[in-house]
Amino acid sequence: MKIVIIGNSGSGKTWLARELAGRACMPLIHLDEIFWEPGGFDKRRSSESMASLIRDSRLSESWVAEGVFGELAKDYLDDADTFIWLDLPWQICEARLRLRGCESKRHMSRSQSEQGLKDLLDWAAGYYSRGDLRSHEGHKALFDDFRGTKLWIKDEASVAMLLENSPAFQRGTES
Repeated sequence: MKIVIIGNSGSGKTWLARELAGRACMPLIHLDEIFWEPGGFDKRRSSESMASLIRDSRLSESWVAEGVFGELAKDYLDDADTFIWLDLPWQICEARLRLRGCESKRHMSRSQSEQGLKDLLDWAAGYYSRGDLRSHEGHKALFDDFRGTKLWIKDEASVAMLLENSPAFQRGTES
């Protein structure tokens, strides 16, 4: 099984990906780790480095790839059999981001961390107004074009139902 999960920051992509990968013992691919250099979220990798990481990680028989970067997810969609779009309301994403704090706070001073959270909130709030592949519009285009099994999840209850009711995602189920 090869699964791609996309959505806005704070939508629950990483949590769901960990759940699914753990249940089926599949490798987990974080698109953030492909896009950004190690050590924080301030230095983008080169295109060549990203392409190499994507190429190598796609070789596994099964995987779960998650992230907001539609331009990277697009490469995984060529091999994926399942595409999950977490399209939760902005209010939920924002609350989760505020609760979590800035993802890079381990690498920054308090003032840098506070600025990082503000920048992340501003960027994530733009999900509905941008037009690139990291936006609602871009994710919808990827979703519409995908020809495999696809799930458009718009609320937290549907995430729970997915995990409870889908045989492929039950604990202990092999893919």
